[in-house]
Amino acid sequence: MSSDVLKVPDWSMIDNPISFKHRSDTLLITVGDSWTYGDSLGNTKVRNGVDDTEYRLNHVFGNIMSEAMDASWYNIALPGGSNFLMLTWLEEIIMMGLHPYNEITCVVTLTESGRHEELKMMNRSLITQQAVLNDILARTYYVIKVLAKRYPNIHFITAHNFTDGNNSTIDLCELSWLEVLLDKTIQNDTRIVISDHIEQMNYDARYPDVFDIIDRANARIDLLDSCVYCNKEDSRHPTEEGHALWAEYLLNQL
Repeated sequence: MSSDVLKVPDWSMIDNPISFKHRSDTLLITVGDSWTYGDSLGNTKVRNGVDDTEYRLNHVFGNIMSEAMDASWYNIALPGGSNFLMLTWLEEIIMMGLHPYNEITCVVTLTESGRHEELKMMNRSLITQQAVLNDILARTYYVIKVLAKRYPNIHFITAHNFTDGNNSTIDLCELSWLEVLLDKTIQNDTRIVISDHIEQMNYDARYPDVFDIIDRANARIDLLDSCVYCNKEDSRHPTEEGHALWAEYLLNQL
């Protein structure tokens, strides 16, 4: 299945959000943003229009997992993409029809809330930005629960990359990707990190807690910068070792 079956946003700096490797009648699907895509692996620099494709696809966590599982592998990932868009793409691909695999596992690695399409999901009746972000996340979890119910033959594993989750409403991996890399718990309800997205949420009116949101974001960036398994640029993408550690953690969730 080629990437031209999906509508890639005009702002995207890539045109290849889907990759596929056939290995067996077992299928692994990995879904996410630039961390799942494998930005910064090898010479890959999405921001500069450079894709070290073969190296990236050999060292990204999805490939490491699929090799360990002896599974065919779909990677559906858009650098800068929102959770809402990635889940929409996931269902579009499922609805197009997958080869009748004996077993299908789908790993959804969620990113921060409040990106792009999710700005339209903002509940303007909520007073604080944190409440809006919590609401967007709750809606994201609802979409995953609907997908899991609609496609019971697929085993869904849901986790977060560098932001925090809320496992009270969904079966969520205990640790985020960043927590695995730091080897410690850092949960403090940080839902958004990138300053551009924080600013976009405040275009129409400034939320009273925006400075608290910014403080949490800056603290999370400090943790990313302190992580020896993260690159020190863009969204602090994981190194090869960081992908290997995440693959190992997820394989233990199967």
